[in-house]
Amino acid sequence: MLMAKKEIKKIADNIIDDFQKSQYKDKMSAINDYNEDNKNFLKLPINFLFETSKSNAHKELGLRLVKGYDKLTSDVKKQFKKDFFDQKERRCPFCGQLLETSGKANSDIPTADLDHFFPKLKYPQFALNTHNLIPICMECNRIEKHINSITPTEFKNALKELKLLTSFKNHTNFKLYDALQYNFNSKCIINEENINVKKLIKLYGLEQRYLNINNKLFNILLNILGHSNIRSFESLELLLENMASSNWHEINDGYSLNNSPQIWQEFIESILYDECKLMALWDEVKLL
Repeated sequence: MLMAKKEIKKIADNIIDDFQKSQYKDKMSAINDYNEDNKNFLKLPINFLFETSKSNAHKELGLRLVKGYDKLTSDVKKQFKKDFFDQKERRCPFCGQLLETSGKANSDIPTADLDHFFPKLKYPQFALNTHNLIPICMECNRIEKHINSITPTEFKNALKELKLLTSFKNHTNFKLYDALQYNFNSKCIINEENINVKKLIKLYGLEQRYLNINNKLFNILLNILGHSNIRSFESLELLLENMASSNWHEINDGYSLNNSPQIWQEFIESILYDECKLMALWDEVKLL
């Protein structure tokens, strides 16, 4: 991530240099708080120092940093995303959705939005902190994260619980979806009891995202069954058994471009081993 990180840091440094020349009375206090917070970002302390309500200088510096991010060129963002997924499977780190590219070449840029772990409007001091940037799918980025909140300590504890703190710090193998447990037989798709993990899930709207994935999988399954020669309840069971044990996710393009094999397999098994769901599916098949 060297080229993109250098460019983003350069933009942040230029903003600080220009701000030092401003006439704001408390400018050095705002700059010191900015520097201290960014130095301690990876430690995720209980509270960060930089608050835009502290002074007009803090408010102005925050606005300049957010504007600096908004002015990042598409080339810089593309390079950041390319480097982030270098040698890694290109899936949304939060929900696991496969990120499409314009082609099959390894150099292609994944279709992802560049997001902030801590929202830039609430934490403007981290608007240009590359540790705070992460490419995610467009669906996850549409979640209005400012509605919910999570403290740095809660965020840190959630990452510890999911054993993702190191990958968060290094931007390597950060797979929130891989660390969560799915349970399609429960009203709650995500089987987590830790309160900090629940807050992280709520912050990024993952519960609704997985419910949407569940609905999408069911529609895909019906589409597959509609093109299959299902003439009996037994033939339906046999086909589902084959789906659960083979690479159907690779055969079906509509599915493989969106979700992970693990979710698909667990989804099929949740129907196959639940008699009520299986009978309900058979009723649906008879209407196809």
